[in-house]
Amino acid sequence: ISKAWELPVSTLLRLTIPQPAPSQWSRFYASANIALCPLALLYACNSFVPLNHPIVFLLPNTLFPLWSVVLMTSFSLAFLHFVMEKEPPKAEHLPVVVVAFVMSVFWISTTAGELVNCLEALGTLLKVPASFLGLTVLAWGNSVGDLVADVAVAKAGHPAMAMAGCFAGPMFNMLVGLGTALVIQTTNTYPKAYELNFHVGIVIAFVFLLLSLMGSLLVITWSRFRVPRFWGFCLVGLYIVFMAVSSVVAIFSS
Repeated sequence: ISKAWELPVSTLLRLTIPQPAPSQWSRFYASANIALCPLALLYACNSFVPLNHPIVFLLPNTLFPLWSVVLMTSFSLAFLHFVMEKEPPKAEHLPVVVVAFVMSVFWISTTAGELVNCLEALGTLLKVPASFLGLTVLAWGNSVGDLVADVAVAKAGHPAMAMAGCFAGPMFNMLVGLGTALVIQTTNTYPKAYELNFHVGIVIAFVFLLLSLMGSLLVITWSRFRVPRFWGFCLVGLYIVFMAVSSVVAIFSS
């Protein structure tokens, strides 16, 4: 059963994500990457440039939609690549690695957006506050990967790497993720100002986050940059208190 649903997903990923390793090179999939990656990136940038944006292409005074121009160009290049390239490259190429990274981010962003839409629909059907779903389902789903990875790295004998991952992952989400989202939203509402309405749950989250970070800074520094066991229990207890307070506020504020 797992192979039945995994096969179409893996095939779709191989069609749109290049394989940098020469041992995994395939002429068909490499040509498909050239044909489909520009279309996927164009779809990702739809908020900045519409898909049907008119462009003069080849013929003067004749306008073609942007997606058709990209489609013809990418499929022509893919056909030439399929005809001319018959042997895998001898080494990895930096542009292929960059495109593979960009397309991986594209699929992660697309999947995350669909999951958020499903979460909003589920909250509407069950009449559950959106803030409560964000505190529970969305937050846990967003962090369970980091939790498993950090625990595995710590058990493997690399506690410093695990500690760095605990703080670097949320920092990346807050600075890059939130910053990029705000830039896109302000661009969509320009020249008007984008009004960010703060919810009381966000203020509570900021307060508990500040307490945990400042407490970790003081305790770890006092312990000569060693994390004592009791502080781990304190952090877990602080999270339980945060969840209880946030759940009560989310339920009564709705």
